[in-house]
Amino acid sequence: MLSRLSAPQIIVLAFAGAIAVGAVLLKLPASSHGLSWLDAFFVSVSAVCVTGLSPVDISQTLTTFGQVVLAGLVQVGGLGIMTAATVGALLARSRLGFRYLLTIREELGSPDAPRNVLRLIGHVALVTVLVELAGAIVVAARFAFDGVGGMSAVGYGVFHAVTAFCNAGFTNFREGLYPYAGDWVITLTFAVLITAGGLGFPVLVNLYHYPKSRYLTLHSKLVLIPSAILLIVGVATFAALEWNNPASLGGETLNTKLSQSVFQGVTPRTAGFQTVDYAALREPTLAVQAALMFTGTAPVSTGGGMKVTTLALTFLILLSQVRGEEEASAFGRRIPRKLISEALVLLFLATMLVAGASIMLMISDGLPLLPALFEVTSAFGTVGLSLNVTPELSEFGKLLISAVMFLGRVGTVTILIALAERTSPRRYTYPEEDIAIG
Repeated sequence: MLSRLSAPQIIVLAFAGAIAVGAVLLKLPASSHGLSWLDAFFVSVSAVCVTGLSPVDISQTLTTFGQVVLAGLVQVGGLGIMTAATVGALLARSRLGFRYLLTIREELGSPDAPRNVLRLIGHVALVTVLVELAGAIVVAARFAFDGVGGMSAVGYGVFHAVTAFCNAGFTNFREGLYPYAGDWVITLTFAVLITAGGLGFPVLVNLYHYPKSRYLTLHSKLVLIPSAILLIVGVATFAALEWNNPASLGGETLNTKLSQSVFQGVTPRTAGFQTVDYAALREPTLAVQAALMFTGTAPVSTGGGMKVTTLALTFLILLSQVRGEEEASAFGRRIPRKLISEALVLLFLATMLVAGASIMLMISDGLPLLPALFEVTSAFGTVGLSLNVTPELSEFGKLLISAVMFLGRVGTVTILIALAERTSPRRYTYPEEDIAIG
């Protein structure tokens, strides 16, 4: 049966299967206290799709075992279902078929030959372990310094290292991260983990080998540069727009203002953690944050959204038109027309999805435009930020947001893969005819 499925279909089924298993595990009496099937499904979708939206307080609703299950779902969803399964198969010394390797290659977005995919997966697993381990040690040490018990500090450190690196905004603190708003150890550690996870595995592997190769791929350059620009924009705009807002930064010390500005400039890049009440932010700030959430992180990363490479390609297309050039290029390399078409299609589909789902949520739950748009954009970008809307969603609203989270994490990837699949070539062309535009 599986032999007849295409790689996109296998990836979709793998994510759906993980969500189903996660919902069942979270519903177990050992995992939660009074969690409904719908809420268990919603939280499972949010975890596997590394989002962080939740209709319940996980610190109160989920048991210790339930929180371990949640972290496991986040880890599997962040690494990628097929990648995680392959790592498990390698550890069990299982033999992997050629078709399976092709599916892995497509999920990772790797141009390498199938025989090199296993090497790439090994690098992905190694980088993930090293980054999360370093983050867990720092966070656990900081919590232990605050008087948290040894094993509890380790547990909190591991949980938050996983959710931060995988860009899932889950925290198992009852008060969230608000008490650490001015703590540079926590905010910077989280910011580094979030940024590393959002760069994408191909970029991380490229950076891992850079000291020896001294070579950055075009993909890495078109991820690193836009990511740096968006990071600066996020921090600068949050500080400028909220500095004197008495409901957010206005009443804080200079140290806390700077710490919160840096943290909230990073977290909309699909992480979803917060040290301020987003419902108290000014509308221009929310508009900028929504734009950052919509853009998202890099392809083949632990985040979602439209992707920074799509934004970069759109800019290069615009630049080539302004210059009167027929081809888009960057760093001495020509961008294939096929990629340009795929970027424009992805931009169109993402825009239509967010707009359509926002209108549906406004109708079903009676929400104003901004809260509905913010919630949907957060779900599509697999971010996890909310204007305190998630717990109040109707049953239809929860199912709608679940679908948007799933499409934000899986759908755009599979669409691009489907577009890339070869079809029988057409042996003729139609005559050209100009139309008026603009």
